Amino acid sequence: MICLRFAICRGIVCAPLRTAAAAGVIVAAVFASVIIAAATAGGAVAASFPERDITFIIPNQVGGGFDAYVRAIAPAMEKHFGNKINVVPLNVPAGGGAKGVSQLYRARPDGYTLGILNIPGLFILQERGGGYDLNKFTWLAGLGKDPYALGVPWNSPIKSVADLQALSKTRPVKFTTTGPDGTAYGVTLIATELLGIRLQLITGYKGSSEYVAAAVRGDGDAVITNLPILARFEASQSLRIIATFTRDGMRKDVPDAAALGQPQLADIMVERMVAGPPNLPADVKKTLVEIIDKAVNDPAVVSMSEKSGLGLSLQSPDEVTADIRNQGSFFTKWKKYLVPN
Repeated sequence: MICLRFAICRGIVCAPLRTAAAAGVIVAAVFASVIIAAATAGGAVAASFPERDITFIIPNQVGGGFDAYVRAIAPAMEKHFGNKINVVPLNVPAGGGAKGVSQLYRARPDGYTLGILNIPGLFILQERGGGYDLNKFTWLAGLGKDPYALGVPWNSPIKSVADLQALSKTRPVKFTTTGPDGTAYGVTLIATELLGIRLQLITGYKGSSEYVAAAVRGDGDAVITNLPILARFEASQSLRIIATFTRDGMRKDVPDAAALGQPQLADIMVERMVAGPPNLPADVKKTLVEIIDKAVNDPAVVSMSEKSGLGLSLQSPDEVTADIRNQGSFFTKWKKYLVPN
């Protein structure tokens, strides 16, 4: 409590204040000092970030595409922090990713917990009562967006989408995929609806690597997942890609969305966004955005991405926000497939 009866201390004796105006000046000075001290302390905390290891949550199984992206950039992030900070990937796949997303959303907003998030998967989890508001995450970067494609086992007699359509007239075509909590489940329903393929879903696999491998060993007739994953299996002659859901005809040997007569297939994308919890301080966000930028553009990461076909491609926080709006429109249109009753 500040005594307004005294103003200037000399030794242990304080001279009494002569006027209320003088008291006001002293009080204002005291409060100004407190505010300046608090601001200085806050700046010091931001300037020293980070001071300990950072957890990078992956709401997916080890070995999938999201896991690969984080493990590709984490060492480069450590390098560019330059102060012996570890960036520790943490896989939290329970609940179709819901547990990991919730853990990120409720983390302390201090920059020491990040996560890689699946769009449009987040819309699905949110619609099912995920307990978070998509618009409140602190968006830091996009690491890439991948179109989907359709593949069949390498030695399958099926050579085209027309073959699948013909087969579906005799029996349902078996597609391996995740369970209803996974994005691939809804995407497979949407794509086969547009292409006129009667299907049977073979589910229960925990991640993209598992359900694609299941198609390879013959659990299903075909599989739909993101193009880079199918391309890796094709490179080992395990699967053949028979269609891509792209607009640009990136593969001249197979039809794209336009050639299939369904250009809206190209709207089906999987996007990998990096976020922090809500209310991340601006200075901490700025540091993280800069470090992720440096990591993605690190020569070693660029080389690895090109050789592995990972397809890392940096997006700014503003670009991520715009993409989320666009994906929101897509989700609304196809909600009945992405969030089945």
